[in-house]
Amino acid sequence: MPRLNQNAMAQIRKSQASRIVDIPLNSWEDIGDFIGNEVRRLVRNKKVLGGSYNPFYKNLKTSGKASPSGVPQSSTSGKPDLTLTGKMLDDLSREKVSKTQVELGMLEYNIEKMKGNIKRGWDMLDNSKVLKPITNNVEKRLGKQFDKNIRKWSKDDIVIQIG
Repeated sequence: MPRLNQNAMAQIRKSQASRIVDIPLNSWEDIGDFIGNEVRRLVRNKKVLGGSYNPFYKNLKTSGKASPSGVPQSSTSGKPDLTLTGKMLDDLSREKVSKTQVELGMLEYNIEKMKGNIKRGWDMLDNSKVLKPITNNVEKRLGKQFDKNIRKWSKDDIVIQIG
């Protein structure tokens, strides 16, 4: 009985096993959109950043007079939600998608505003308050895709030609 070529078998296993980690581009797009939307939801709606405004600014914001003249104010919340006009948080969006990742970004102007907010103690990408729940969700999404890929891979026939 002829012996199977070990190199050929290794190549078969390698090519099929490598498909387990394939994530479709539309999944990465969905993940990127989810991250942006979830940052906005947690910061703006859930107000997870905590802390408080200084009394003068809080009074201006709650009365609707904190935004520059002629610029509509979208939030009158007395709790930090990083939303005055809504433009900075709305600018966080998916910019680039590849086979292995999704990149989010925002305009340089808004990045500078974000850095200023971090100095004040309000980080819209706070690791424990914002990113941890998002990371947990993304890990579940990727895990489901891996499970799906494994089920698909394990159903494929392995064809071996001898001779």
